[in-house]
Amino acid sequence: MKIFNVGEKSVNRYLLVSDSHRLLIDTGFPDTLNSMGREMRITGYKISEIDYLAVTHFHIDHAGAIQELKNQGVKFILFDFQQRFIEPMEILASGKWKYTPLKLTDNLVINTEDSGLFLRKLNINGKFIHTPGHSPDSVSLVLSTGETFTGDLPPESLLMEDDIEKKLSWEKLKSEGVSKVFPVTETHTISFISQPFFFCFLFQNTIPELSLSRSLKFC
Repeated sequence: MKIFNVGEKSVNRYLLVSDSHRLLIDTGFPDTLNSMGREMRITGYKISEIDYLAVTHFHIDHAGAIQELKNQGVKFILFDFQQRFIEPMEILASGKWKYTPLKLTDNLVINTEDSGLFLRKLNINGKFIHTPGHSPDSVSLVLSTGETFTGDLPPESLLMEDDIEKKLSWEKLKSEGVSKVFPVTETHTISFISQPFFFCFLFQNTIPELSLSRSLKFC
């Protein structure tokens, strides 16, 4: 399994490349496919060669380009409980971004309980887990090797005592053997959290000579 960050500015996008398929986690803002195409060069693939995409939650900086990617031939994995969060995002996006509305008739709708079986068909060992807290529709992807893609779920060490929902989401993740966390929102510091977690906070724009976000060799 290869993991590439093909994000930009304040938002990461992750491309997971297995022996047979390519899965994109989060799309970034609307109207950013040209810049995404440039970031994709490090992977050796074009946008049209991405097989599937999923989003951690329906906020415009994470799900703003779904239909644009679908128009390039990418299939969209939509979790059943996320469906009712599409319209609120689109209402907020109206008139503020060059947003392409999401077609609802041709998505692959599944539940998180079936996600492991589906991912195995892509030669990806892992599963999606419902991890509310940042938003009610948030999901995280946990790989069997411990790598986890958490969207905007805050680090556990930063939670307040009354952040019950977020803490419960972290308990779910820890029960799955999480060892390395790739957040989708860009951060510019590296932080070691209480073992065994290592947060891969990337320097995509601030320290280009390290280029941590390009290959993730140091995560």
